[in-house]
Amino acid sequence: MTVVDAFHHMPNQRGVAEEVLRVLAPGGVFAVNEFDPETLLGRGLVAAERVVGFGSAFAAPDELVRFLERVGFEAEVVERGFEYTVVGKKRESH
Repeated sequence: MTVVDAFHHMPNQRGVAEEVLRVLAPGGVFAVNEFDPETLLGRGLVAAERVVGFGSAFAAPDELVRFLERVGFEAEVVERGFEYTVVGKKRESH
């Protein structure tokens, strides 16, 4: 499953990640492409979304890795920058 530039808009990110983990086959992957709020452009995007009233919840790449690991994925950052990609893999033993 892949989520591109949208995970920060999901109000129940934990519930989404848990459901993805539940429905993935063992060895399946969950790829999340997001904006890094720690970059200059990312800080601007966070500010802009606040101004227009979005309830966005951004995470830096390493924060998203830790979050997915707490849910039960094996996760890693595969691309860094203003846009980054984290991939979580469902363990084979699930």
